[in-house]
Formats: sequence, C-alpha cells, structure tokens
Amino acid sequence: MGNSYNKLEAILTLAILPWVTLIQGSCSSCPAGTYWNGTECGKNKNQACIPCPPNSFSSTAGDQRTCDICRRCQGIFRTKRECTPTSNAECECISGLHCSGVGCESCQPDCKQGQESTRKGCRDCSFGTFNDQKQGSCRRWTK
Repeated sequence: MGNSYNKLEAILTLAILPWVTLIQGSCSSCPAGTYWNGTECGKNKNQACIPCPPNSFSSTAGDQRTCDICRRCQGIFRTKRECTPTSNAECECISGLHCSGVGCESCQPDCKQGQESTRKGCRDCSFGTFNDQKQGSCRRWTK
C-alpha cells in the first residue's frame, strides 16, 4: 500500500504544481510602490496589490508583504530627494559637513585646505604632503 500511496502523492503533486505556480506567479508580481496583501489574486490583481501608505515605499516589483519606512532627514541631515512610493528619501549633510558611508549614513566635518579628515576630526597634512580640497586625503607633493 505504501508504494501506491507514493504514486498517488506524486500524481497529485504534478497535477497541483502548475496551478499553484500560476497563482503564485500572478500574485507575486505586484509593481513597485505597492505590496501584496497575501490574498489570492484570481481575476482581480488590483485587489491583491495595495499602494504603499504615506511615508513608506516599495522600490521593486515582487511579493513584498509590507512597504519599507521612508528615511527621515533630520538633525545634521537635510533632504536631498523626497521619499516617493517607489524610492526612499535621500539625505545630504548640512553646510560645513560632508557625507560618508553608503547612502550618506553619517556626516564628517569639512576640513580646511592643507588638512585631511580622520575619525578623530581634521588633521594638518604632514611635511611633504598637501590637500587643496575640503575633503579627501593629503597627497605627496608633485614636482
């Protein structure tokens, strides 16, 4: 009996698999700016794909179950680009500071010419080096 049960299970799997794949394929492709509410799409995909609420976004199509919360640019950050339903906000540093890290995750003080920025702040360039910018590192003199 175990052998015939395994055959029946295999036949049912092969019969159901295309149907499940069809439903998942149609429901798991909500466009950017929306999220999938978890229901079967059936004939009306618009009821399964819900627009992101205010102050949230979804930047890729797929089966995302929630939208991501928008980044808030405050304190030493100011808004470079507002958040939209399909993209996160972009921040930049206030005057006198410059971005560091991926996506401007922190701000460092602008240094004067002849200095370079370190983790501890600005440091004068050592003899034989220079920096003619507010950012960057000291470089060796050239001829």
